Amino acid sequence: MRLLCALLILCGCDRGNENARGLPPQQPGEIRIVSLSPAMTSTLQQVGLGPHLVGRSAFCRDVDHLPVAGDLDRTNVECLVRLRPTHVFAQGHERGGHVDLRGLAKKHGWTLAIHPLVDIDDVQQFLLRIGTLLPQTKAPCEGLRQDLQLAMRPRSLPRPTSVLIVSPGASPLAWGSDTYLGQLAVAAGLENLAMSPQWQALSLEDVSRLNADLVLVPVDGDVPDFGALATAVPQDRFRVLAHPGIDLPGPHLAKVSRAIDEIAQSFHRDTDAP
Repeated sequence: MRLLCALLILCGCDRGNENARGLPPQQPGEIRIVSLSPAMTSTLQQVGLGPHLVGRSAFCRDVDHLPVAGDLDRTNVECLVRLRPTHVFAQGHERGGHVDLRGLAKKHGWTLAIHPLVDIDDVQQFLLRIGTLLPQTKAPCEGLRQDLQLAMRPRSLPRPTSVLIVSPGASPLAWGSDTYLGQLAVAAGLENLAMSPQWQALSLEDVSRLNADLVLVPVDGDVPDFGALATAVPQDRFRVLAHPGIDLPGPHLAKVSRAIDEIAQSFHRDTDAP
């Protein structure tokens, strides 16, 4: 009986006191952000909002100390409510999905930002939205947006150069012209030979048949073993496109754009050498 009474008292305190689980009381004007998308978390950190993150998705990087409040498809309602966010960011289309989040945000008075992140324009629009929702980030958001605009300005190369952007594996995944890496490659003056505007699995026979002048392999860490892919493409056409977070759309893609420029120019210097 004493144990039952103690549990009832603790449960009652937990419902009535938001600090019962060790969370500090929310301060007036405090910004508390939950991001349910790895790409959004990365972008929020890049604009200086990292210290305001209080919750994350299971796939977010470099924020392992934060509790997991959900992901792209599911929401941990209890955790999310307990975190008392002021802002919740989720990836998706503004007019569809995340019905549970919409209801929770309305009930608790959170600012909910649902935004697509697929291509470069999506990233630029997301930066604009962050700057509007959180005006203290307007300057860094605008600076990063301008960097992306510069990255998308068309450049030219000394001669036409075809490219395939493929992730390594037995069935290489090709990045089409409408993907963010595909867009950066086209802006750099390269002709993307991918057969689909989006992502598409290719066979090794497809890779060999397309016979691209240059094959870019994006990696965000250690260079992988190219394995069977190396048998489909001559070694002198391979170039590794390495950058942290290259598999996430975000403002850091301006630096990826410069890396693509350097690879393309180096390729031409190497192939033009006597």
